[in-house]
Amino acid sequence: MESLDVYDDNGHVTGKTVIRGDKSVTLNDNEHIAVAVIYIRNSKGQYLIQKTSPEKGGKYSSTGGHVNSGETPLETIKREVFEEIGVNIDNDEIKECGYLLYDKPIRYMFYLNKDVDIDSINIQKSEVDFVRYMTEDEIQELIKNDEMTKSHGIIFNEILKMI
Repeated sequence: MESLDVYDDNGHVTGKTVIRGDKSVTLNDNEHIAVAVIYIRNSKGQYLIQKTSPEKGGKYSSTGGHVNSGETPLETIKREVFEEIGVNIDNDEIKECGYLLYDKPIRYMFYLNKDVDIDSINIQKSEVDFVRYMTEDEIQELIKNDEMTKSHGIIFNEILKMI
């Protein structure tokens, strides 16, 4: 069982924790679990996008996941990138883009310029079906056609405003 910290509207840990997936837990309006999402862009201006496994919904998204209790969002994004696609990233490579309050989770946003060789990627099959590089226009088409996880589409457009 994964334990998750509860955050307030300002992104601060409240001291309360919940068990991931526990349907008996109700969070107040100003309480949130946290997720971290990163968009990785190569030197050609393309973004590394993954198609989630059928068990995870089968939609397109970027890399990300829940922030475990005691973990920072930055630690989470490094862990998730390694777990999902087998790529190590360094703190000084990552641009923190703040957070977004959308739906119940607080969503920490990250951005990275890095040429990742797709042939060297080791995907976590339980989470990811495949990865590929896509242009901004191709991603906008996925968003328009509801083929991308909604929150990841919103985060993509927020990050575009910052880079």
